[in-house]
Amino acid sequence: MERVPEADALRLLEIDAATLFVHDAAGRILRENDPERSVAPRMFLSGCESGNLLRLRSDVEGSIAEEIAALVAQEPPLAQPEAVPRFLERYRELLSLAAPAERTSFGVIHLLPCGLNYEHDAVLVQQGTAKADKLFAVLQRHGLPKAMVGMGFADTSHFWQPWCVAMDGNEIAAIAFAARLGDAGATLGLATMPAFRGRGFAAAVTAGWSSLPQLQGRTLIYSTTRDNVSSQRVIARLGLPFIGVSVRLN
Repeated sequence: MERVPEADALRLLEIDAATLFVHDAAGRILRENDPERSVAPRMFLSGCESGNLLRLRSDVEGSIAEEIAALVAQEPPLAQPEAVPRFLERYRELLSLAAPAERTSFGVIHLLPCGLNYEHDAVLVQQGTAKADKLFAVLQRHGLPKAMVGMGFADTSHFWQPWCVAMDGNEIAAIAFAARLGDAGATLGLATMPAFRGRGFAAAVTAGWSSLPQLQGRTLIYSTTRDNVSSQRVIARLGLPFIGVSVRLN
């Protein structure tokens, strides 16, 4: 497995966290940095070979936050894809003093280089082009395909900018979009229609998204849950270097 240089990993995790969340002046999380202003986890911990990074939501009480931070300072670096924090159960106990810590999710974080190329027969439609404007107008007029609606795309407002679509003939096979867009970074959102899965469309549209002019100058991040086999295939197809892992506690 290729990794980013150790000297760069922690800096990339900091960009990732700054892109994922809106923070207050004290560095506490206020909400997710998405168009829907989603509720953020109470605790976000990410790690790499050179150290760990902690972010807590603004409503985590001060003494609890201090104890969590003290424990994180004792954590070994979360450097492997399967890493689990040493004090995970204690974090859950501390957060549960205010409300039950009901959900814990583990993720892996990879760097998505700008301007990737992936050979595929898909026709890429990139936002900002005449072809994209024409496709968008058709979707606004006639609505989204049933496959997209079935995956949770209500209308064209869910084409979070900037976006790229992979077409197979007249059908949308996959879409890549900015799940989070910050000043320094952007995180990929990716969806492949069920009929086109396992055929390389996700890798093709991801490469197309990485080449969008609107994203140049930003650090691009591909994060996914640790058990998402489809996303792991995309990472392998594109050879994306590993940065580190993340843990969300809600």
